Amino acid sequence: MITDYFKEVLDNYIESKNKGRFNKNHEMFRLINYTATDALNEIVKEHGLNARGSCGAGVWTNYPWIAAYNENITTSVQKGVYIVYLFSQDMSRVYLTLNQGCTNLKKELGTRAAKESMISTREVIRNSLDNAGGFNTDNNLIIGNVDYEIGSIYYKEYLSDDFPSEEEFIRDLKNMIRIYDDYYNLIYTKDTESINDQIENELNTQGSGKRSMKNNINNIYRSIKSRGYIFTYEDLSNFYLSLKTKPFLILAGISGTGKSKLVKLFAEAIGATTSNNQYSIISVKPDWNDSTELFGYKNINDEFIPGQLIRVIMEASKPENLNKPYFVCLDEMNLARVEYYLSEYLSIIESRYFDENNQLLTDRIFPMGYLPEDNPYANLRIPENLYIIGTVNMDDTTFAFSRKVLDRVNTIEFSDVRLDILDFDFADSAEEISLDNSRFKTNCLSIKDAIEIDEKYVNRINKNIIEINNIMAMGNKHFGYRVRDEIVFYMLENKRYNLLEEHIAFDYQIMQKILPAITGSDRVIKDILIDLYNYCNPSNHIIDGIDYIKYGEEGLETALYMNSANKILMMLRGYEDGFVSFWQ
Repeated sequence: MITDYFKEVLDNYIESKNKGRFNKNHEMFRLINYTATDALNEIVKEHGLNARGSCGAGVWTNYPWIAAYNENITTSVQKGVYIVYLFSQDMSRVYLTLNQGCTNLKKELGTRAAKESMISTREVIRNSLDNAGGFNTDNNLIIGNVDYEIGSIYYKEYLSDDFPSEEEFIRDLKNMIRIYDDYYNLIYTKDTESINDQIENELNTQGSGKRSMKNNINNIYRSIKSRGYIFTYEDLSNFYLSLKTKPFLILAGISGTGKSKLVKLFAEAIGATTSNNQYSIISVKPDWNDSTELFGYKNINDEFIPGQLIRVIMEASKPENLNKPYFVCLDEMNLARVEYYLSEYLSIIESRYFDENNQLLTDRIFPMGYLPEDNPYANLRIPENLYIIGTVNMDDTTFAFSRKVLDRVNTIEFSDVRLDILDFDFADSAEEISLDNSRFKTNCLSIKDAIEIDEKYVNRINKNIIEINNIMAMGNKHFGYRVRDEIVFYMLENKRYNLLEEHIAFDYQIMQKILPAITGSDRVIKDILIDLYNYCNPSNHIIDGIDYIKYGEEGLETALYMNSANKILMMLRGYEDGFVSFWQ
């Protein structure tokens, strides 16, 4: 009986996969991929469906599944709508679901938009179909994989210690098939257009009434898109959160991906322009060996000549301007060594503190005695409303970053070039908005500040950070308090504004605060990267072997931290070529 096969998987999967290496001759592999799948196929083929099962690709998955689908709707679990039995990670239950594939959606829309699309699709389908089987629609599935849980349209839960009879099991399946048939008739008939319109309307109205910063980011997104530039909502949320965490960040990637343009477009979208002096660009020159171009110097007559950055600081520090954000783009900042010309800024920014009026202050830029006290620049400090964004092209003509720089900054990489997108809605204009500095000013300077805001959340995020740092410690690549604190601050700000799903936000932090520091050719680097990949993709672990990168790529669709897992595979390919670098 088919229920016997399912019960055998629940009872023995965890122990069985731990005893044997993943291969097609393993008894558990054959049970799921062949025996149980063939038994299901005998039932569903009478209704024009095909069945397929999987327990992993190259390595054992934590969430085996057996699916049945109409080939006129989809031929893969990576897209479309289909029936699928999903086994939970702890093997305490299995779910019969009408579900959605998300892999292709993520590639087309990005992670956040893909999940919004799945949520909208499931709501429209629920409102359009008759739930003849009385299936659950509360989305309280406990599988362990967020994509499977979000994508579920209808489901029924079967507990391992209270498994249904064969008769009930097959009756539920046939009821789900009837709903699936209704979906096919609805989508692939004259009602197709109206259903798609409903989904689009659901997407457009979703999230109304959320925190105002989320609406502001959406408005910035529309503004930039209407001008013909491609940056996703996730890109802009990450850009904002990085600035909110610390007023210094780096945009890296190949030339021509719009890094410098993003700074200008973002600033202009919130009312900071060159005409009101709230946006400036400073081009770094290869001969910058000290900070004189930025901060200034004394000439032979002992007269102080202010640098380019000092002029901006002077303007931003005026009392009437303190509530206006000022953005400075340091263009191609690694044409010279960053440590040479920006060391003063990197040190001073670490001296920030809140005064009794909650104003964010730093130590003085110039030491006592360097300038006369009556000189207008003598007591200048870095103001709380100044935000510096450096852009870098990583190639053979530029300098790499030291650990001192990487630990003090979020490094956002732009390498995803989508030349196929030429569909811009130039009529989709955005409102003109003007955001004051309170939207950008950080709320935390120490971990104590974060704990006072949300101690429970900080402790939970800190546990994740500790796991990663323990992996990094294998090769003496572990990080200190500064990196930990800034990850916590970023996650806390994201929670406050509800901009990104938590796992997406943490994925960005792994990419921007952890991976850039990993470099070298030692054997331990490979071990660190493999362990980090397995941390990012807990349902499809890889082990060192001949085809370990291939197996990692095949199982990438289940990764919890997708961008980081993909980047780690790229770094592992670099290791196989002789050297690991985040920038390769």
